[in-house]
Amino acid sequence: MKPFFTSLFLITLSWGTFGLMPKKLPNGKSRTFVPNIDNPRNDLQAISPGTALLISKNWMQNILLDVMTQRRTKKISSGYEFVYDDLHIMSGIQELQKDIEESQKKSNQLWTDMLNVKDNHATSFIYLAWKPKNLQGIDEVLFVVVAEIIQKKQDEEQYVNYVLQIKNVIQSPFWDEEQIPSIYLKHSLVDQNKHTNATDLSFDYLYETNLRYKLAWDVWFREITS
Repeated sequence: MKPFFTSLFLITLSWGTFGLMPKKLPNGKSRTFVPNIDNPRNDLQAISPGTALLISKNWMQNILLDVMTQRRTKKISSGYEFVYDDLHIMSGIQELQKDIEESQKKSNQLWTDMLNVKDNHATSFIYLAWKPKNLQGIDEVLFVVVAEIIQKKQDEEQYVNYVLQIKNVIQSPFWDEEQIPSIYLKHSLVDQNKHTNATDLSFDYLYETNLRYKLAWDVWFREITS
């Protein structure tokens, strides 16, 4: 069994800018991202809680700025500022902030210790950024994923099974399915978990709390592939 996410955490995530790009190119065509089909896990990069918070706050600021701009140009009226996608993103960001606050309460626990599931006896949060290749050369995070490692005892012999539970998935406000379907993010998570072979991957919590991903990643995808 490989140490949990060891290979993933050896990747260094570099940041040139946190500025977000519009959904469309100047010619009106959609920006295009392509998944790594051979090794989907390579589209994932581990990030620190601080980086996850910085990205998400930048997204929230862009949403608020867009609302203010539209109100100034009178494209929207008071009371109709946010579309469903915006509310969905902001709700996810608020949940992310709560998770980070909870993890900070365990500040006496080293980050490297949290990654070693064999020695960890408490829930540990892991933050991931999904960055598939962009055909226009744009380096951008499309999704931030919050996962947690949970211990589950299987029997009276105290056998412990470790579950990687996907808890929260937050999309960039400038991403849409036309650029790249989000199902490829699920493929990346499945491939990474299979590669490390240290935990069982679970989407149950995500599906129970977020109907959008239940439909897109489970119900509709099954119907398409059946």
